[in-house]
Amino acid sequence: MERNKELDDILELLAGQRLGLAIEYLESFFCKYPELGFADVFDGIKNDYRLMADYWAGGYRDPQLDGIYRRLTRYMYSLTSNVMLRHIIAHVPFFSSSHRAVAASRRDWTVAAIQRDLEEFVSEVAMLQFEPEHIKREKKARIYAGHQSLMSELFNRIWLSEQWTEEQSHAYEELMLSPTVDVNDRALMVSAVMLSAMNVFDVNKLGLLINVYRRSMDDKVSQRALVGWVFSLGKGKERLFPEERQMVEELLKSEKVCEELTELQIQLLYCVSAESDNNTIQKEIIPDLLKNNNFHITRNGIEERDEDPMQDIFHPEESESNMEKVEQSFRRMVDMQKAGSDIYFGGFSQMKRFPFFDNISNWFVPFYKEHPAVAPVCDSGNNGKLVQKIIGSGPFCDSDKYSFVLAFTQVIDRIPQSMREMIGNGEVAGVARIMDIDNRSAAYIRRIYLQDIYRFFRLYPSRTHFYNPFDYRKGEKWHADYIFFAHSIFKGTALSKKNSEIVTFLMKRRMYGEAAEVLDCYADKDKDYQYYMLCGNVLLHKKNVILHDSLSGYTASECFRKAMECRPDDKRALMGYARACFYEGNYVEACDAYGELMEKEPDKKSYLVGYGVCLTNLERYDEALKVLYRLDYEYPEDYTVRRVLARALVGDGKYEQAKNIYLKLSGGDNDDAEDIVNFGFCEWFAGNNREAARLFARYLKTIYPNSTTDYYRERAEAEIIRSELGFIENHGVGMVDIQLMLDLISVEILR
Repeated sequence: MERNKELDDILELLAGQRLGLAIEYLESFFCKYPELGFADVFDGIKNDYRLMADYWAGGYRDPQLDGIYRRLTRYMYSLTSNVMLRHIIAHVPFFSSSHRAVAASRRDWTVAAIQRDLEEFVSEVAMLQFEPEHIKREKKARIYAGHQSLMSELFNRIWLSEQWTEEQSHAYEELMLSPTVDVNDRALMVSAVMLSAMNVFDVNKLGLLINVYRRSMDDKVSQRALVGWVFSLGKGKERLFPEERQMVEELLKSEKVCEELTELQIQLLYCVSAESDNNTIQKEIIPDLLKNNNFHITRNGIEERDEDPMQDIFHPEESESNMEKVEQSFRRMVDMQKAGSDIYFGGFSQMKRFPFFDNISNWFVPFYKEHPAVAPVCDSGNNGKLVQKIIGSGPFCDSDKYSFVLAFTQVIDRIPQSMREMIGNGEVAGVARIMDIDNRSAAYIRRIYLQDIYRFFRLYPSRTHFYNPFDYRKGEKWHADYIFFAHSIFKGTALSKKNSEIVTFLMKRRMYGEAAEVLDCYADKDKDYQYYMLCGNVLLHKKNVILHDSLSGYTASECFRKAMECRPDDKRALMGYARACFYEGNYVEACDAYGELMEKEPDKKSYLVGYGVCLTNLERYDEALKVLYRLDYEYPEDYTVRRVLARALVGDGKYEQAKNIYLKLSGGDNDDAEDIVNFGFCEWFAGNNREAARLFARYLKTIYPNSTTDYYRERAEAEIIRSELGFIENHGVGMVDIQLMLDLISVEILR
């Protein structure tokens, strides 16, 4: 979103309650942009501030001073936020054109008038049942067309609105809770409030969304309000608006609210994975579906293949095998959808270019078949029934339902008759049965709405003008709004008990940076065994993690040690400590930790392997080989054991034994680049310098194909020599030998 940095800085000052400096900066800003207005309001605040400051400077302290100062600061915040919005409207063409349309409207936009118009629509629709059929169709189209125009204007008016007073907020709240207003209208208004409060924080709009979530009896409205208030939370505004935290804490007294917030967080994480999930579908699942079914796609649409009459005679099992593969691929996609993946994003993302989606409100409007854009298709006899059966049986979000209907008229003639009959007979409804979806549950309604929002922020042509909660902004204090569990407002609240569940989920999806953000939000009283275990595991992936305040001073081993202090006899903590010490290069501590684990379970393979590796790295080869020979005997097909054994044999000077293992390791399915370089060391230390150089050259070409000679030389020095310098020198290799080997590697690379 195009925000003005000067105004953002002023809002930051006000959040920190530095009123005098904020007034000075805003006065300077008005000198550059006098056309934005608000001069009278600003002068009033400035004069009140000066009177207060002068009175205090004279040695008089008003008993109400703190309250007056806070009230003026909040007035100033409201004013600056309105200036911010007007500045955006004046300098962003999309906002300008939307605002002009709102300003040009001659409707009565008082809340009472809006409610009257919305209730009148409900009455008119109800009265249609008494009209003759030939009049009913035309009148119905006219009523819905007029209503859609009203809601589009109202949506724009709300999301472009300035800061609301408590009275305005309360009036709209009652409107959105009114049972006499159509539920789709109430849901759409909630979305407009969310969009407005996300762009420019407004504590009264936030309060409206929280109250609608708390009070609404309709899940379609309440779940939109839940998503809305979570996305509309202020960033560092709690000091200026303490009621924000009070409202949230009051909500969190309910276990149901905590459960829904946890579900919402997980659903958001599935949303941001939509692109990667789509890649999986396009590259792995769809090709199998197309290869093994009886249809193929041509430039003229989907065509049915002619069946080969001889196929069943010569290959009777192939048809059944193909069907099994199709079902397996289909079920894999269904399993992804069941888990929460947005499997339709990729396909429907190509269907958002219809003029329908030029209207911003249409991205958020709940699907209803009477919408003027889709009513002609939905009411068109058999085709209409076909459309309604498809969108009624599939778990599509509202945005995708509109896309489907709009695209349907262009492809209906290209769908094979057999497929149309299959859909018409309800066979496609099997999708819903397999997925066993309760499309009336709050979780389902929320997930579908999140998919609508995600499509807007990823596909709407003017999306860059809005603050996008799905972006991950590296380097900023607030990295990702979609990780709302990391918001400071939840720190130390009843929701904190769900933190471990979210961090664990993030780590399973390898989202370590996001996991670190949530861990940074733990209050000191919540830092228990589980916290330190999670911290240790996140820090084991330190290269992928942006370290925050509470993690920046820790190493992974220190976290696991603290977990051990919480539970001294816990094997998981001790195992974590052993692994962390190993990865940090502290092999002595790691070896001791693995030794303790072996005392508890002497025959556990992972402990023995870890112990053997540590002994090898400490060059205690005799001890290492005793352990590794045993493991090789007990697990003769374990390639990890064989690799460690070979390395220990090289270290102990048993080059022929090591060579035999490396020859068995190389060239098979388990061939590994590290095996090649270690084989090179084996040959080098055994005096086979040319063969060693060939192996090192092969390693470099495997890791860095098609690179320059200079780059290969640089990598050889860094990865083969410097990283293993101690190991090399301990085998009697001097600096001259090293330089000659580097030259020989360069020669072998050119062969």
